[in-house]
Amino acid sequence: MPVQKTIAETTQYRLILVLPESHKVLAIGDPSGYRLPSVSIPPWTRPAAQLQKAILAIWRLHAIILDFLAPSEECPLCAVAEILPSAKVLELKPVPLERIQAPQISGQQHAQLTAMLSGCSNISNPFSRIGWINEAITWLESETGKTLSSKSAIEQFNAGDSFALVKFHMKDDRDYWLKATGEPNAHEPSITKCLSELGGDYLPEMISFRPEWNAWLMSGEAWRVDEMPHDPFQLHTLIRDAVESMARLQMKTQGRGRDLLDAGAFDQSLDVLQHRSTELFDYLEEAMSLQTSTKVSRLEKKRIREIHTIFDEVCQRMEDLGIGESIVHGDLNCGNIVIGVGHCQFIDWSEAYFGNPLISLQHLLLLNTAGSADLRDLSNQILKERYLEAWMDRCDPDALREGFVYMPMLAIGSALYGRGDWLGSPRRSDSRHQSYARSLARHMDRAAQETQLTEALCR
Repeated sequence: MPVQKTIAETTQYRLILVLPESHKVLAIGDPSGYRLPSVSIPPWTRPAAQLQKAILAIWRLHAIILDFLAPSEECPLCAVAEILPSAKVLELKPVPLERIQAPQISGQQHAQLTAMLSGCSNISNPFSRIGWINEAITWLESETGKTLSSKSAIEQFNAGDSFALVKFHMKDDRDYWLKATGEPNAHEPSITKCLSELGGDYLPEMISFRPEWNAWLMSGEAWRVDEMPHDPFQLHTLIRDAVESMARLQMKTQGRGRDLLDAGAFDQSLDVLQHRSTELFDYLEEAMSLQTSTKVSRLEKKRIREIHTIFDEVCQRMEDLGIGESIVHGDLNCGNIVIGVGHCQFIDWSEAYFGNPLISLQHLLLLNTAGSADLRDLSNQILKERYLEAWMDRCDPDALREGFVYMPMLAIGSALYGRGDWLGSPRRSDSRHQSYARSLARHMDRAAQETQLTEALCR
């Protein structure tokens, strides 16, 4: 029987590896001239992280990704990296940029790269400048009083478009993170700072902020949850800790809606969701009418309008419970949960909402995917009770238990609404967003048919 080979899909990048002192680039020499090295990385991963690892694995060079050049037909994907102190690589030769000719690099890319090497790069992206990492190290060491272990220990996770995410390892074995955000997430440092002040230990310690970079330093003592445990007990334990930590954080932010909104959180109060529900469900009708796939049936207009009525009733019932609104993390995946000292912490607050706290509980329960359906149901019931216990002094337990019935429908509405700005932007016509909306509409349809919900709404 023949053996089938599985060919993994990869994404290829040409690399412009810049030597910081001479500003020459490393190239491969052949009889026709010089050509740029290239690497292939897995798709759907962080390009900066994968490229840094690939450059080290192939050429034993330590590098920091500076930026990604504008694509062209000849060179669709091209990354620029600054080479940190490393051993010489015999197969790569340092040459002036002028020796790299088309089609290795387009005219537009050449102009962009020339600006970067001359120090005239767009001020909106300070991380495309040669030497910025040295300034970051000086900032870090000045603020912490600690010394970097080695530049070779710097780990990079994000780059480009004024975004940066870098991990530094110090000589005393402590870790620190530098994070910077550009549009449309330029608000993230301010909301993170606000939550750090309000929520204390439920976010990593924010050490310093650098306005000209829109960047901040934070403690790296907590460790990231890169993958949810497969063992049901371990998974339950992790989500339980996250549920309790989220409840504590939310209680610390109750009554601070003005502070949260001023710091950059997006308004998802029940009043807002009810006020804009007609726009949302009109969009669902529009998106459903544009479905071309026959794999699943469309939801009829009549059914979408029935779900709209149910959603509005859920919002009103939830408001009548008087639970109160607080911070909601709109992107609760395993990568945004970190394990601190004694409890979970939460990072990546670009999707910070001010709304009903049970939305975050529902999103945490959705991470519970291990075991049979019966086991998950039992586990989720225990998790709800732990959340209720944490809120016991702030809210009527019976109101919370009734809120548990409404929260699946409300959480789907929250995911659909998001920041709310897309309703008046070209994004509403994006086919991927329409497909996402159709998927959420089907989840709403299933949630609307749940026996507990239909019985509660009949009372």
